Amino acid sequence: MNRRRLLSLGMGLTGASLLGLLATPSQAVQKPTPSQMRGPFYPRQFPLDKDFDLTRVAGSDATAFGEIVTVSGRVTDVEGRALERVAIEIWQVNGHGRYHHEGDDSAKPIDPNFQGYGMVATDSQGHYQFRTVKPIAYPGRAPHIHFVLTPKTGPTLVTQMYIAGAKENANDFLLRSISDKMQRESLVVAFEKTGDQLSGIFDIVLSEN
Repeated sequence: MNRRRLLSLGMGLTGASLLGLLATPSQAVQKPTPSQMRGPFYPRQFPLDKDFDLTRVAGSDATAFGEIVTVSGRVTDVEGRALERVAIEIWQVNGHGRYHHEGDDSAKPIDPNFQGYGMVATDSQGHYQFRTVKPIAYPGRAPHIHFVLTPKTGPTLVTQMYIAGAKENANDFLLRSISDKMQRESLVVAFEKTGDQLSGIFDIVLSEN
């Protein structure tokens, strides 16, 4: 609708109402979340326990080593519509800085109480949540969590989430490879302290093609 048509319709409106109509923008289209490489430590063999809580392993009452963090968010398309039943996988290092992967030959210890990998599906409003430990840096990489999102339709997204304030962010080659500042910052999540745990929100936008 053009401005002249709005003015014609607005003859019976107050000035404030008419200005509101004229100033209302159309819903902005969002940019898709940037993709990142999968990396070499995607599980070759999935754990028997692969739910949303990576801090506990089935059959054990122990909790994984490290600082507990809840990572949650909402998955939408570029027009902001919630995407239901998107399969989300995450994997990361344990609280010592080692992956649960036979290809990781680090001298850091394996944590038998850390699941290492988890998978959930978004609900009807596009929400998801994981409970894990705060990832730490290891040589060459800033702290990060790997994500793979597989929607019912459309392409799979492979990306990574980083932690705001981590000094290693400035030199991480994958994070620095994103030239657009806003796109780069969309992968960086601030953690807030809630009681004795941390929480962060990582919203993700999926492309339709």
